[in-house]
Amino acid sequence: MTLGSAMANSSCNLEDFLVSSTFPTHEVMTRSRSLFRPWISGLLLTAVQLAMAIGLLAPEGSVSDRYSTLIQHDSYWFMNIVDRGYQTIVPPIDHKVMEVSNVAFFPAYPAIAAALRYGLNIDTGTALLITAQLAAWGFWSYFFLFCDRWKVSPALQVCGALLILVHPAAFFLVAAYSESLFLMALSGRRCMAL
Repeated sequence: MTLGSAMANSSCNLEDFLVSSTFPTHEVMTRSRSLFRPWISGLLLTAVQLAMAIGLLAPEGSVSDRYSTLIQHDSYWFMNIVDRGYQTIVPPIDHKVMEVSNVAFFPAYPAIAAALRYGLNIDTGTALLITAQLAAWGFWSYFFLFCDRWKVSPALQVCGALLILVHPAAFFLVAAYSESLFLMALSGRRCMAL
């Protein structure tokens, strides 16, 4: 029996013994690393976006005061929905009162914020901000998952992310608005469909 024939019949020869593992270990390690990269990149971009909003856009004051200025305009409608629920008057009245009718807003964003508010016992504004920022993280993560799936080069991924990041409307991804949740849900739905 020669050494070559002994190696070919050996149970330790991984090329011939394919029952031991579904995937080679080096492929599993590479795949798990590639799954974490979009999530880490998304988290980093969300943190950069939040730092830009608090550091550059918010008025002077303490960090908590600057953070709370991310609650603006429609955020108060969402706060009203979280605190009081949906309310309307039928038939409608001829003057606008915030407490009268808040049914123009979809329920997903205030529902998730309410779960955070009552689950973690935090104030409504903070719950709205955390919800939006977690959704922004999800959106950015899906963005990088799409880029990986479509085999976009890292240079183009950075360029695309920067183009979205510097757009003036990108501010709404980390503010207390529902846009980040909408974009995350849309991207997630599209990602699952592919």
